[in-house]
Amino acid sequence: MTNRFGSLKYLPWALLFQSAAVTIAIAVVLDFLLLQGLTLIIQQAPQLVTKLPRLMLRYTGLLAPLAAAYGIGALAILITTRFFREIRLAANIIWALVGALALLLWASTFLPVPGLLRMANTATVVSMALGAFFSSKRYWR
Repeated sequence: MTNRFGSLKYLPWALLFQSAAVTIAIAVVLDFLLLQGLTLIIQQAPQLVTKLPRLMLRYTGLLAPLAAAYGIGALAILITTRFFREIRLAANIIWALVGALALLLWASTFLPVPGLLRMANTATVVSMALGAFFSSKRYWR
């Protein structure tokens, strides 16, 4: 019987984790800056917050983390293709990159940096996978 996971040891794990670390670092910094910007806007114009409909805030709170995770997946592919040229993207490499992203995103939730969009759950991982695979169609088809 063949070992289905035997090819995992031949993947470029060190480079994939480096690419994922750069991507998550950029996402953490952008998330922190977004939080600081929103805090500044709320402090400067509190009447703006009271005029926003609650329905819009409810859907924004639901969709924004999923959109951010989609962007993290797409950003990971962009960073990997631009800065880690020795990685040849294929479907198995992209799946490994999504796994590395999920692991590092989960680890980043333990950082003492506040953020709005960083969550580590199943929907986030699925959104990261969608972002990674949709932005890299030419590599895995």
